[in-house]
Amino acid sequence: MASSRRFWARLWEAKHRDTLIIAFLWLIAVAGALTRPFLPIDETRYVSVAWEMWYSHSWWVPLMNGEAYADKPPLLFWLIHIGWEAFGVNDWWPKLIGPLASLVAMIHLYRVARRLGYAGSRARLAPMMMMAMLMWSLYSSALMFDILLTACLLGAISPLIQGQLTTRKSLVSGVWLGLALLAKGPAVFVTLVPILLAMRWWRERQLGPEGRMRLGLSLLIGTSILLCWALSASWLGGSSYARELLWGQSVDRLHDSIAHAHPLWWYIPWLPLITFPWMVWPATWPRLPRFRYQRLAWVWLVIPLIVFSLISGKQIHYLMPLIPALALVIMDRIGQSQLDSDVPHRTRAPALAIGLLGVVGLSLMIWGKGAVGPSTISPLGAFALIAWAGLLWRWHWASAGAAVRGIALGTGLAVLIATQFMLGPFWNRFDVRPPSALLAQLESQDIPVAFNGDGYQATFQFAGRLKRPLMTLDGSTARMCKFNKQFPTGWVVARDRDVNHLIVDDNAAHTFKYRGGQLVIVPVHALFPSGYEANCSGHS
Repeated sequence: MASSRRFWARLWEAKHRDTLIIAFLWLIAVAGALTRPFLPIDETRYVSVAWEMWYSHSWWVPLMNGEAYADKPPLLFWLIHIGWEAFGVNDWWPKLIGPLASLVAMIHLYRVARRLGYAGSRARLAPMMMMAMLMWSLYSSALMFDILLTACLLGAISPLIQGQLTTRKSLVSGVWLGLALLAKGPAVFVTLVPILLAMRWWRERQLGPEGRMRLGLSLLIGTSILLCWALSASWLGGSSYARELLWGQSVDRLHDSIAHAHPLWWYIPWLPLITFPWMVWPATWPRLPRFRYQRLAWVWLVIPLIVFSLISGKQIHYLMPLIPALALVIMDRIGQSQLDSDVPHRTRAPALAIGLLGVVGLSLMIWGKGAVGPSTISPLGAFALIAWAGLLWRWHWASAGAAVRGIALGTGLAVLIATQFMLGPFWNRFDVRPPSALLAQLESQDIPVAFNGDGYQATFQFAGRLKRPLMTLDGSTARMCKFNKQFPTGWVVARDRDVNHLIVDDNAAHTFKYRGGQLVIVPVHALFPSGYEANCSGHS
């Protein structure tokens, strides 16, 4: 018994304690990834692109709906293929890529903090704080590109921080930069370039002529990795794919973002959500840097945020590469003396925010509609979240270090309660497996199927393991009539709001819950009530 107590006491020493907390927070992200379905439109699209590459044996050129897919580079798809090659085609491996990328990012962030000169006891707080941040935790369980990009970016930055920049360090940095570029293209430079240009300001030891040459070598290696894939893929994918990949993803996309601009201040309302729970606790409010080792995080955080704000095309996940810098700033704010002090702390602001989330859940049960309403919110989950917030409200932490760890654990458990219990029924509306199973049956019978609406994003391809893309209709009566005449035995997939008024045989229609409404899969012979014949004959 005594030896068992000593074992648990050693396990809960500072080093192991922090590691266990980080592992627990990471496992929450793993649970979130494995227990919910792929969410349309983004996650279903990306896994379907990987699936189409897989069965078409198109390892080099991403494919969607039978055509080359130029929106994203291939690293995420290649990682999916690696797991499928090892374990067979499955749902769980793609879901684990986000959490595994998050784990790699935390390892890199710890190394960055150590190379900046922080003691291990403080450096371990950086990945803990990052993993506890709401946005990072949620995106760590998603099949997206941004956590993967951030992990590769951290790998590229870490070798550049300390000491002489050797050839080996430049090679390591260059390879990670190449992977970052294969993860999401040149977007990585929005964050990386300010860091490199400000190296004289934040680096303790200046690079010198040889160091600058090795830094150039690192950049050359990274860009060469991207160009080796992009140029060869452009040749394999054809002229239209080459133009879209090499020109459309930069110049045309910039033009489109200007045409659909968000205002300069668009990110500001999101900052409390991005920084939660730390920015609602005054003890973590950052201070301006006084020493060189503190400056890197500020350059990394402030300048790219300004650049992202100036770029008119904005999405919340574009800021994901800045979250490690924010974790470093907050970690630096909690000084070693505060960690070791015995001054008690109370953290009521995070507890209040968690409790308010539970109250919002209960309110949506009463007044919510559609995808967020009584049928998609669990009352037990909402009450559990409020009860957990009440416990955190009353808790007294013995020191700042205990408060940091308590907030991290408290937020992690709140995310677990909210996503797995309170919102458990919510995810069912986003599960595309039931309609995909019907589409797989239709494909096995060689029945033509068309998707009615804006561009089909391969939503059902992987879930149904479909090997033929759905035809697409623009939603007009003319296209529906043409499809009816060409394929009288065909079926149509549409949102209920677009097709319900055309259905004449309700028994023939298959209806599924889908996002904020319903999805209908119906044979064309069950469409077109009287009065539409004239329209159809006019389009024959």
